[in-house]
Amino acid sequence: MDLNATRTPIGSEPFSRLISSLPRYAVAVAVCGVAAAALLSVPNLGLWYLQRQDQWLLIAGALLLIACLRGLRDRQAAFDASWRLALTVGTVMMIATLAGHYWVLSAYGLSADEQLADFDAAILAKGQIAASLPAQWRDHADALNTMFMYRTDHRVAWVSGYLPVNAALRALIGWIATPALTGPLLTLLGALALWGCARRIWPENREAAVVALLLYTGTGQIWLNGMTAYAMPTHLTINLCWLWLFLRSRWWTDGAALAVGFFAVGLHQLHYHPMFAAPILFLLLLRQEWGRAAFYAFGYLAIGLFWQGWAYGIAVLTLDGTPPDGTRASYFYYLLANLEKVEGLRIPNMTANLFRLLTWQHLLLLPLFLLGVRIARRDRLAAALLGGILLTLLVRFAVQPFQGHGLGYRYIHGLIGSLILLAVYGWVSLGDSLRRWRPLLLRTTMVSCLLLLPLQAWMSHRFYAPFAKVSDRIDAASVDYVVIGAGDAPYAVDLVRNDPFLQNRPLRLVRENLDPALQARICAARPSIALVDAGALRPITDYFNAAPSVSADNENRRLASSLSRSGCRVEPL
Repeated sequence: MDLNATRTPIGSEPFSRLISSLPRYAVAVAVCGVAAAALLSVPNLGLWYLQRQDQWLLIAGALLLIACLRGLRDRQAAFDASWRLALTVGTVMMIATLAGHYWVLSAYGLSADEQLADFDAAILAKGQIAASLPAQWRDHADALNTMFMYRTDHRVAWVSGYLPVNAALRALIGWIATPALTGPLLTLLGALALWGCARRIWPENREAAVVALLLYTGTGQIWLNGMTAYAMPTHLTINLCWLWLFLRSRWWTDGAALAVGFFAVGLHQLHYHPMFAAPILFLLLLRQEWGRAAFYAFGYLAIGLFWQGWAYGIAVLTLDGTPPDGTRASYFYYLLANLEKVEGLRIPNMTANLFRLLTWQHLLLLPLFLLGVRIARRDRLAAALLGGILLTLLVRFAVQPFQGHGLGYRYIHGLIGSLILLAVYGWVSLGDSLRRWRPLLLRTTMVSCLLLLPLQAWMSHRFYAPFAKVSDRIDAASVDYVVIGAGDAPYAVDLVRNDPFLQNRPLRLVRENLDPALQARICAARPSIALVDAGALRPITDYFNAAPSVSADNENRRLASSLSRSGCRVEPL
């Protein structure tokens, strides 16, 4: 089945002059990024990323792109290779990202999303939906840090508020090897799936698949997220696998695509995959393929109801033994609740997000993508891919424009495949101009991998390493408990993560949630407790150029006195 109106070039001569305008384009984008970093007044991590990382990546990218344009020579021969190239490149990326998890990211999950993926994986590996809590913690679980976990009035167990498929994958791979292999393995599978999609869309053009692979290889966001426990590498790969199956247009591939869609919807949060798939499925209505359209419509309705029931029924019943209330039972309540939190910050946050998205991609992705947008006016599949990107950005703009932690703009990560395929649409439209673009693509891919990617990795290492250093120091403490103030350093609360079965020592507690009743319960056994002071948090505060918290040390002194009176032994960290 041909889902496209046309795949022919739309007049390549106007585009043959685009190379000469690329330096101006690169400089203009870099200037806009630097200006945004200076002018935006968003007191959060998005602006910090723009100021400390992305504006410098914009400048570096502009200079490198200009350097790549010098002395270009025409290349008449088209790129040609087999699927073995995708396997080879994907394998190299898998090995490099696995090594990067340890060398670049210090084998540390910094954000709550990363930590909770491993948290849930540990629970699922034992064949449980949620981990039971000992009686003394059931009314005091917030001291263990329950951020982004299911909220209940009386907590008998705990589990994250995310859907389980990403964690289940990590648990499954953890039975065979290390869970850290999950992201790298999915990065390999993503390269193969992208190759398959490109060959399916352009069966007579072998060069298109090579171009897609080169753009994939030169995208730093793919490499760096592959090193993490984020669900984002899985979103990218599973969307590409779904698209490859859908494009084959056979009864059994439609069934397989719906099965893949089941796991994709339950991967992380309910709405990610449907925003990618819905515009593509709309093509079935345009082509009056009513049977396939009904099959997918009823299939996704059942999938949505299943995961809705999982998220707000089974899991909550497991946690506290009572049905969820009306608001908690609706996934849309979550979306509406987020609408109230971002008023006035949408435009600054999304501006920072878009610059972050740009700076962590292949140097040529945006110019080629913009050419692909022109093709979307005449090509239905291209328009559907673009529709998924625009729909996701629109929803993020309305509901959750602040992404928090992220290596690149992770909320669009599952759609990088769509960005790349649209860029390939742009590439194919260049026609005779390709003889000049081929050497430029090779140069920019090499520069992206050999110069820009190491810079992005260095920035990521500098961000992760201080938290990993402090966490390692806490793990080495010979005490029963360690208490950390949530605001004693930037994102210090993310240091408070515990094993779901509370087998780690020392247990980590949030100081603000350590109330007198919990203190009395803990201290009855006369345990040893250490309080994390400003000196211990200095690697983090130094990195953020933040002043040590004087009030934190005062709070620690008051807490130390209270704990001592209750019978605890307060010891230095």
